[in-house]
Amino acid sequence: MKRRHRKKILIVMAVVLILCIAELIRSNTYIQTENITFSSGNIPESFNNCKIVQISDYHNQGSNFRKRLISIIDSIDPDYIFLTGDISDSFCTDIDAADDFLEEISETAPCYLVWGNHDYRIDSRLLDKMRGCADKNNIVVLEDDFTYISRGTDKVLITGTVSDPSSDAARSMLDRYPHEDAFSVWLHHYPEDFEKITDLSRVNGCQADLVFCGHAHGGLIRFPFIKGLYAPGQGFFPEYTRGSYEYKGTQMIVSAGVGNSSITKRFLDPFHLVVCTLEKT
Repeated sequence: MKRRHRKKILIVMAVVLILCIAELIRSNTYIQTENITFSSGNIPESFNNCKIVQISDYHNQGSNFRKRLISIIDSIDPDYIFLTGDISDSFCTDIDAADDFLEEISETAPCYLVWGNHDYRIDSRLLDKMRGCADKNNIVVLEDDFTYISRGTDKVLITGTVSDPSSDAARSMLDRYPHEDAFSVWLHHYPEDFEKITDLSRVNGCQADLVFCGHAHGGLIRFPFIKGLYAPGQGFFPEYTRGSYEYKGTQMIVSAGVGNSSITKRFLDPFHLVVCTLEKT
């Protein structure tokens, strides 16, 4: 009886181990697409049903992964692509690979980009090379700046910050901020700054309607009732990891990213591609 009992325990342990290995492979290879509809009366008529793909935390994934990711995005046929930081990786500084990604993704739809912490950690010459690649491929890079997206007779204000929203650089940008009731989108790498962005944009004349962020990598390890174990900038049991959040009338969408940095791996947390459709109400 003892032998049988021991054998059952070994079988259960083997099954659990196999399932854990299978989940590790899935979480670190599978690209999950999440469709999110953002509804608002502030959306201009010409932007109704506009489809946006958000890409975050690419971290210099390999060429085979790049081809698979871009193939998925091509099949979605987005109107715009928002890149919310960490295109490169400070531990794997193959900037040619990052440039290849930027060049290929720019062929799918107009792209708007903000850098993340890994992009700023690499050698400044390498980042300048990425800036040059983005410029050559008509990718709009927003470093504490704003611009407009025009569509039909309407326009949308799009802001991109790479600094803390309360920093001198961001405040200098906000001194020039338009005081108008435009539909406002904000790109920022760090979701922990969500409430600052909402409050500062409101005070400075044009409250952000929709914020796109990344950085949290979904919390890396997720279980039922635990929406992420750890995220940089938020620590253990982070609040903002993936999906939609709301604060004072502003909605934030957090991408869990499509890449890993260094030796970090995910569990029950697959790569995350956001498809956001604007719906005028």
